[in-house]
Amino acid sequence: MIEIYLFINPLDRCSVKAEEALLKFSNNSTEKVKLTIIPVVNPKIIAANFDYQRVDLDTRNAYMHLAYKVALDFKAAQIQGKKIASKFLLMVQHQIFARKRPYPETLVKEFFTKNGDYSMFLEDRTSELVKELFWKDQEIARKFNISSEASAIVYNCTHDGSGLLMTGLENIQEIPYLNYLQDQTTFDRITHKNKAYN
Repeated sequence: MIEIYLFINPLDRCSVKAEEALLKFSNNSTEKVKLTIIPVVNPKIIAANFDYQRVDLDTRNAYMHLAYKVALDFKAAQIQGKKIASKFLLMVQHQIFARKRPYPETLVKEFFTKNGDYSMFLEDRTSELVKELFWKDQEIARKFNISSEASAIVYNCTHDGSGLLMTGLENIQEIPYLNYLQDQTTFDRITHKNKAYN
């Protein structure tokens, strides 16, 4: 089994592309792939999103609030299942980016009416449990020193338990071609560019 932890900024276009690539991989792979998406929201992530632009404090705060809201709602959606949650997250992200909409509350209702339980989602999104799950995710990201980029940690559970940290969209998009980390040459080449965890 391949286990992948994908760390994302919920309001980052590269993160969306990484999600789509790894969801496609996990759905189409002949090997069992366990994909866990972890939204990371902190001042470093927010600052990186604006690069070197001069952005006023109100804009930064609004961005941080929206990223936090998307992350909490994603955690609430996960209670109804990982597949529903990843579908929900992509729907929200595409609405915010492509349609340049504010948070699409009407579409959230429509989504859960069709795909899950809307009343349960409304309860969960404000629950202490969801906040705790969110903070656990932030702790995991700190533990692995996740930076501003989309990052993934890949484990091949059938081998020696070595894990590999892949940073940036280009490296994450290489994951489906790693021969499930069984080819030592490929593993060494990628490890050279990234960090390995044991």
